[in-house]
Amino acid sequence: MHEFSAACSIVDTALEAANSNNATKITVVNIEVGEFTFLIPEQLSFNFEIASKNTIVEGAELHIKKIKGQLLCGDCGFEGESKVDPDIPPQIAVFAPMKCPKCESSSTTITGGKDFIIASIEAEISESTT
Repeated sequence: MHEFSAACSIVDTALEAANSNNATKITVVNIEVGEFTFLIPEQLSFNFEIASKNTIVEGAELHIKKIKGQLLCGDCGFEGESKVDPDIPPQIAVFAPMKCPKCESSSTTITGGKDFIIASIEAEISESTT
């Protein structure tokens, strides 16, 4: 259900943008999804198709760019991409301390990868005559 809620938000935002700009059809929606949002791209795309039915967003391409998680180590000062242990499900990894890829410390803070951003929307605009 997580992906359906996100898909509905994408469609709602696209419709608001379309309304504000006299768009007649949304053709492309580009989003950025952080690793720690736990959104699964395939499920998000499927739910986007369902949420956009019977709207001007229906049939639009959904382009998803995955963003890696970022960490800050309180011990060695490392700042950079997280390395999730493949044996730990990502949903649990966020709640458990993540080890620093440099010094193996568990004194880390997640500093990136929790974002869900609509980067851009492409649309066909109607020509108004006044």
